[in-house]
Amino acid sequence: MIGGDKFWFPHSVSINPLHAGGGMGPRHGAPVPSIAEVLDKRELIRDSNGREVISNTRVTVPIDTDAPIGSLVTVWPDRPALSREATVLMLGRDENDPPLPSHLILWLT
Repeated sequence: MIGGDKFWFPHSVSINPLHAGGGMGPRHGAPVPSIAEVLDKRELIRDSNGREVISNTRVTVPIDTDAPIGSLVTVWPDRPALSREATVLMLGRDENDPPLPSHLILWLT
């Protein structure tokens, strides 16, 4: 990989993936750390229901990361003054041929 993981994913996040549940409905899994690129930026997007909503943060993570819509993501976990938990509103895939990494893009509340 060109420049290694730190070049493409210089930050870290913690993800509590949302999993479909049985009779008790969907549940969040245990927190899983992930390398990431975090960009605090307000964007007007459409959520999975087609409603216009504001996303305050965009996070890029490796393509194999488990982070479906509705997952909880803690951004800036190592910076207490900035750390916060947000919900995945929308996600996108960016698949690339090597040596570029493929990744998921998560738009958060």
